[in-house]
Amino acid sequence: MLLQLKRMLCPVAMLAALLGAAVPARAELTCEQLVASAQAGIALRDRGASIGQVLAETEKSELRERFRPDELAMIRRALQLTFSGEFSVYELAETCAAGKGGRR
Repeated sequence: MLLQLKRMLCPVAMLAALLGAAVPARAELTCEQLVASAQAGIALRDRGASIGQVLAETEKSELRERFRPDELAMIRRALQLTFSGEFSVYELAETCAAGKGGRR
């Protein structure tokens, strides 16, 4: 059980780092950050985390300080769609880029 928890903590830290590291406060969410969050969520899923545990990571104060509520909602939706397999990471990247006028 402890070993399983340790395996899950590394991707949890990775999710926070990918979404928050080196990003100034209130920076605009990029497609790269959105895709990175989805990839981290999938890594957590593959290590046994539930969708609730993955989504709880988006509630941390450091992320709430860096992203607007609508951006956090977008991150959560991307996590839900890729976690469940409804959307692939590739589809997420393509849709995001198209929505931003081809910018990733």
